[in-house]
Amino acid sequence: MEWILIVVWLLIINGGLGGQYVLNWMGNQPDFTGGKKIDVSPGIMTWWRELSKLIWALVAVTVEIIRGKPAKFLWPGYISLATIIICAFTGVIENIGFFYLPRYYSPHVFAPYVTIYLAFLPFFGKIFFNAPIRKEHWIGITLVITGLAFPYLPVIIGMTETSQPIFDSTAIIWILIINGCLLSQQVLNNKTVQTALPNVGPNALVVWREIWKMIFITLAIFIMPLVGHYLHANMPTSVDAKEFNERVLAKTDDYKKEVLLNYYTLSGDEYILRNNISQEEEASIKKIIKATEYNRFFSLFEGSILPNNWLPILFVIAAGLTGYIYSFGFFKLSKFAAHFWVPYTNVYLALLPFVMIFFGKEVTGYQIAGAITTTAGLMVGVMDYSRNKVMEIKKKYSEQ
Repeated sequence: MEWILIVVWLLIINGGLGGQYVLNWMGNQPDFTGGKKIDVSPGIMTWWRELSKLIWALVAVTVEIIRGKPAKFLWPGYISLATIIICAFTGVIENIGFFYLPRYYSPHVFAPYVTIYLAFLPFFGKIFFNAPIRKEHWIGITLVITGLAFPYLPVIIGMTETSQPIFDSTAIIWILIINGCLLSQQVLNNKTVQTALPNVGPNALVVWREIWKMIFITLAIFIMPLVGHYLHANMPTSVDAKEFNERVLAKTDDYKKEVLLNYYTLSGDEYILRNNISQEEEASIKKIIKATEYNRFFSLFEGSILPNNWLPILFVIAAGLTGYIYSFGFFKLSKFAAHFWVPYTNVYLALLPFVMIFFGKEVTGYQIAGAITTTAGLMVGVMDYSRNKVMEIKKKYSEQ
């Protein structure tokens, strides 16, 4: 029965995570949002996603209470709540990145790179929970990581004809950040369940996590624009000419371009902002440059919570439902050490290339070979189940 429970939830989590990638991507593509510019920042998308997840989790908790579960089991305890708060903070950061990357890259291109953290999970499982590391884990995880990296091997070793890198510098930074966030999420999820008070279920943990995520993202989308305005993030005093041409002038119409060139003078390889800018002129400059998303950090939090185009938000709300489902599943399985089961929540990565074929994306033979290798690694990792029972992490508090 234990094995069946694990397999069923792994299948559900894979469906939720796979759906999440596709929905996030669709919500960032004009082809699916009425052909209009995606005028909704990743921060605003994250706000709506977390609101959607919170509502679904509250509905689930309400059903539990109606069916007779005591309300006292909604309180996880201060230690568990502390880990939830940290998870919520890293979760908000991670989700902003997951809304940024799909704007520029197909899911089957960037998704494998945000799972590199899997290779580090056994170490943390051993350190924090004294969970054994078996040879099957090493073989399985090695194959999984190899399979995920294999589609991009030609670029890495220079076999491809193109000299263009797969990702720009901003994308690479986000990939590193997301890996760090996901690694901490899995370890802290284990700690959250381990330290929760007796009889506190996954729905209660999801509710608390979403409450804190809503607090963090709401503060961010109100405070960050004020910080950006104070720092003149959208009115640089000097900027590289190539960068200014590509990231600002190329994204404005002729009239706005003429307005900007009245204030910026080309001097050598830089555009220099002239002196004695009035407040009205400053507001005009910032409005034009902000619309181009020149400052890639502060642009993550720009915009109104009530956007002009609601179609992207509909995809985000749907992603909130799938997000609630897999979050529930993660807490459900977090009574086991993460490195025993988290690698198997990524089976959907092997299927993503085939899914993206239906959206007209190019899928190479390397990607198909990578999918086969990944699947083999996932199978190897569970081959020794008959000889080694998956033991639960010892909880801090005994069941009453």
